[in-house]
Amino acid sequence: MRLYYNVASGLVVNEAVIARALDEYLPFAATENLLMEAVKRGGDRQALHEVIRRHSMAAAEAMKQGGPCDLLPRLAADPAFPLTESDMDALLDPAAFTGRSAEQTESFLAMAAPYLEGAARMEGVEV
Repeated sequence: MRLYYNVASGLVVNEAVIARALDEYLPFAATENLLMEAVKRGGDRQALHEVIRRHSMAAAEAMKQGGPCDLLPRLAADPAFPLTESDMDALLDPAAFTGRSAEQTESFLAMAAPYLEGAARMEGVEV
């Protein structure tokens, strides 16, 4: 527990950096979700897969050249893709991609709380 405390007590979370990374990379990670929603709206899976692949490659290349991630605007502008940019934004809630991690973390912390409190008392830290 002391090792955990020593590591975690110096942890700094830079929310702006995390938000920027999500803006840049979550659209790529969510392409399967976008594909499934587009198929639900009547699109052909194979054809939509190719549309997403083509635009993903182009957006990634633009990012390599220093540009922002423009995958969603590219897809929204393609007449072959049935989702608007706002439709896609609604599917990109980061919390939807964390699975059971919040529940598992709460369960672990509940189990570890007595140990954390004891370790904190030993270090003179309030929990």
